[in-house]
Amino acid sequence: MLFSLTVLFSSCNEKTQTRIVIWTSCAEFAQYTELFNITHPGSNAVIVYKENPAQELPPAKDELPPDIVIGSWLRTDKTSKQFKSLDYLFDRQTISSSMFYEQLLDAGKNRNTQYLLPVSFNLPAVIFANSNSSLITENYTLSLDKIKSIGFAYNEQNKKGTFSKIGFIPSASSEFLYLTTKLYGVDFREEKGQIVWSDLRLRNAVNYVRDWINSNNGSVQEEQDFAYKYLFMPEYRQVTSNRTLLAYTTSDQLFGIMKTQELDVDYRWISGDNFIPIEDSFLMMGIYNKARNEQGATEFLSWFFNSQNQEAMLERKLEMNLNNEMFGIADGFSSLRDVTEHILPIYYNQLLTNLPPAGMLKVPQKLPARWDSYKSVVVEPYLNDVITSDKKLSIADYEAEWRKKVFDN
Repeated sequence: MLFSLTVLFSSCNEKTQTRIVIWTSCAEFAQYTELFNITHPGSNAVIVYKENPAQELPPAKDELPPDIVIGSWLRTDKTSKQFKSLDYLFDRQTISSSMFYEQLLDAGKNRNTQYLLPVSFNLPAVIFANSNSSLITENYTLSLDKIKSIGFAYNEQNKKGTFSKIGFIPSASSEFLYLTTKLYGVDFREEKGQIVWSDLRLRNAVNYVRDWINSNNGSVQEEQDFAYKYLFMPEYRQVTSNRTLLAYTTSDQLFGIMKTQELDVDYRWISGDNFIPIEDSFLMMGIYNKARNEQGATEFLSWFFNSQNQEAMLERKLEMNLNNEMFGIADGFSSLRDVTEHILPIYYNQLLTNLPPAGMLKVPQKLPARWDSYKSVVVEPYLNDVITSDKKLSIADYEAEWRKKVFDN
């Protein structure tokens, strides 16, 4: 009887040791773990979906702790302490630092120690109809000033003075308004548990967009009337209708649609002073500091950060028609340069003419776990209101309302 209990205990312990618990907000990792399990007999990687893994750390006392955490907003001072050092992966040459985009890899460091590895990222862009390609003289990127001037040259008014074409409408996208703050170096970021930014640069960004709207497109009201009348359709149809020349998008939205539909459009990355800002929500991966299966977690990271294995993920998704609307690796460009520059263009031919320029990529500042909520409830509404009205507004007013919703419920 004692022998039977010992065998049973050993068997349960072995199952616990072979299971790799992965917390993630990215649904595509269900496909990746399935492929990992198929190619690693004896391993059992399981996904636990977390809408925002950064907010779930540390896990509740009665909750099975993760071995691996994958998500956005993992670089906060509070959250980064929840991860093991990954320097041993490089020391053993399991993974090479040269495989990654340098800026993204550095973003996962704290005091020169690597705690997180970048998974995927996305970039801001504008799209335009191929029939209008002669109007876009730059081959790879467009600055705000260039978008402004090209858009103005495209504008047309009828005999009544009403716009029949507007080249670009800044107020049509809250995300674009937020992007202008990044290009102006406003640098929303977390410091000592608080969200801070440059007030001067924020005012400069707001004034720039206000002037753009009034000098190019008449007024906010004229922009909004035009958008309501003509731009009620998806961005790619807005530009192919020729009512507008340029429309704002991001790489995941753009190539997700391009993969499933034949679109007669082209694109340019949006750049600032010799940089392209990476989207805030770029994904990172780390091993939880109280992981029960560190060996299995290490095996999974070593497998995932391999060009051939990521190509196998893409090929399997194509063959099985799995989530083809999701772009690339984990719905973005891979953090592995070889995959993004040599493998992704095989599956997304549009990338052949305009790959992300490695030297121009700029990683966002450290942002809090609740940043997505803060941006959508505070920053974007503030920008919309301050640009579309003459009222003297303060972010603090919007922040107070956000705190009520987040912390009082």
